[in-house]
Formats: sequence, structure tokens, C-alpha cells
Amino acid sequence: MNGKGTFARPASARLKRSLGSNRVVVWAIKHIVSPIDRLTVKVGRGRIPPPTSLAVPTLLLTTVGRRSGLKRTIPLVFVPDGDAYVVGNARPVGERRNPWVLNLRASGSGTVRHDGRTRDVIAHELGADELERWWRELAAAWPAFETHYAGTGERSVFRLEPVESHDRFAGR
Repeated sequence: MNGKGTFARPASARLKRSLGSNRVVVWAIKHIVSPIDRLTVKVGRGRIPPPTSLAVPTLLLTTVGRRSGLKRTIPLVFVPDGDAYVVGNARPVGERRNPWVLNLRASGSGTVRHDGRTRDVIAHELGADELERWWRELAAAWPAFETHYAGTGERSVFRLEPVESHDRFAGR
């Protein structure tokens, strides 16, 4: 059992790791799968989940481009943390740093679309103490993260806290 009351699927994890680390598949995810996810959610007005959510837990994060000022939406693998979402990224070898990470660092906030619900969120980049724990959880959801991290040594993990939860926590 994997701590969540379900049994881990090693064959599935191996498949996700090998697919997610293949350069052609990384390109396809970036240029084909992600746009299909965004289009599905847009056309379905959020009532239809992104197709990738059938394989891995997926949300849509919208941030504001740090240079363009335009809204940018990207499907991301996530792990739930109570009302919050933990998302991460490991830069694949040969790829540029992912813009959503830079945009989220610059703005500190965004909008999450998940399960037909849209929520404003405050982003907190995790420090070394929390990062290791959540990295293991994210890598369990998408094992290719480990391969990418091993190749570049670059990773980022954020907790996206819904604004209403953040307000309660801050005592407002």
C-alpha cells in the first residue's frame, strides 16, 4: 500500500517514468497534450476534466506572464495538501526553464481550475525542509520528475493555497 489506502502500480510508474523522460514524448506533451488539456477545459467550461487527469492528478494553473502581462494557462501534475495543491517541476535536459515557474515566482499568485472549480491561489515556494517530502509525493504521481531532476539538478515545488484558506490562516 502507498499510504493513501491504495496499492501502488509499479508497471504504471515505470511506464510514466520512461514516457515522461523521452525527448519526443516531452515535446508532444508540451506542444500537443497540454494544448488539448487547455482546450478541453475551455470548451467544456470546466465541466470536463483535462484528458491527462485520467493518468495523473492534473489541475490547470493560470499565471500572468512576467514580461508579457498576458494570462498563461498550463496543466500541471499536483498532490493535494488539505485545501491546497502542491505542484512541481523538474527541468528536462535540453529544455529551457519552464515559464510557469518563473511567472509564479514573479507574481506570487494565480488561479487554479480543478474538478470544475476555479480558485484564486497564493503561491509559496517550498524550502528545503518541506521540499524533500513533497518531492517524493510528486515523483510518485509522475515518476519522470526524478529522471528530469537527475539530469539537470533543477526542480521547483510550490504550495498553492486558496485565497479563502490563506485569509483564514492569516486571521483576516
